[in-house]
Amino acid sequence: MKEEIAKRKTAINRWIKGEHPERIAKDLGKTKQWIYKWIKRYKEDSSEGWYESRSTKPKQVVAKIMPEQEETIIRLRQELAGKKYSQIGAISIQYEFRRLGLGPPAIWTINRVLQRNDLIYKSNEKRSKSLPYPELYISCQQMDLVGPRYLKGGFRFFSLNIIDKETHYAHTHPIKDKSAESIMEGLVQFWKEFGLPDSIQMDNELAFRGSNRHPRSLGIILRFILAQHVVPIFIPNGEPWRNGIIEKFNDKFNSKFYRIQEFNDFEHLKNEAKVFDDFHNQYHRYSSQNNKTPNEMLNHCLHKCTIPCSYTLPKKIPLEEGLIIFVRFIRSDLRLSILGSVFTMKKELVYSYVVAEIIIHRHILLIKQDNIIHHIFPFDMPVDW
Repeated sequence: MKEEIAKRKTAINRWIKGEHPERIAKDLGKTKQWIYKWIKRYKEDSSEGWYESRSTKPKQVVAKIMPEQEETIIRLRQELAGKKYSQIGAISIQYEFRRLGLGPPAIWTINRVLQRNDLIYKSNEKRSKSLPYPELYISCQQMDLVGPRYLKGGFRFFSLNIIDKETHYAHTHPIKDKSAESIMEGLVQFWKEFGLPDSIQMDNELAFRGSNRHPRSLGIILRFILAQHVVPIFIPNGEPWRNGIIEKFNDKFNSKFYRIQEFNDFEHLKNEAKVFDDFHNQYHRYSSQNNKTPNEMLNHCLHKCTIPCSYTLPKKIPLEEGLIIFVRFIRSDLRLSILGSVFTMKKELVYSYVVAEIIIHRHILLIKQDNIIHHIFPFDMPVDW
């Protein structure tokens, strides 16, 4: 440090004598920024000690939160944590301040208080891959099957969970098994209540697809979806984060519903699931939609076409036309598997995502990337019963 101070003094003495600053910096092995910094410092304060290093720590703490306000944040956080189904993040705490008629701190201030009091929930959510991924439809719902879960006494159940991407309006439908008929009940109920999307996105659960024995003979779920002129989209195998919105909702379903209470029987579970849905849609706020709740978002949406309340499932659903989409990642073997059939891709598609479209009435499979068709394969399948 003594050597550094000596260089600062030497530099200023030479500058006072009229030497060029950049020549001084070069002789001392310093940068232009260094010499001009100390010339500026000397001009501002030429008294003894100008050459000493100064702390860069702010002299004042800006917007320091009052102890009473910090205590209120912690208290509200604890109250929300003890309230069934409630959110506990900074947005919810800020709304509690407003509900109590108090001036709310900023979101980042609340988060800072939660962090230093070890009240931040740490998510284990996987990060998305960096490769370009196709976004296909704006009006889209995500569907997932949760389970098996167990009630006391060992009773096993599943839950069909559906959420609308645009509004985050959600629906949970507990079922005793994952048969196509049980799943259909929940799907029909949601589309009667909320309305039809342009597309519905799901993972590759066998119950959604149909049968491994007859992979191209589509099951009742896909037939019903196609009959409503909705496009089914299957995400890549082993990439649940592509259905990220429903996966996050499933976390809420587990942490704020299933794991925090005991259910007397299956009917009790179904009744409480309806209460949980109503609470979520009325009170849960999402930063991605300007902190609005799902119900508030509905007020800004166009009217959706719904299934008539009198609708009952027919014994047979004819399959005549429609579009089914599979998003797939092409690996080094260049193989693409769709409904039990394997196809070989071009080399330029390796290590990228493609959109495989089955056009039912034309009996063809299109392989697209960025709306460019790379392959057209024949794809025969039965179109009626």
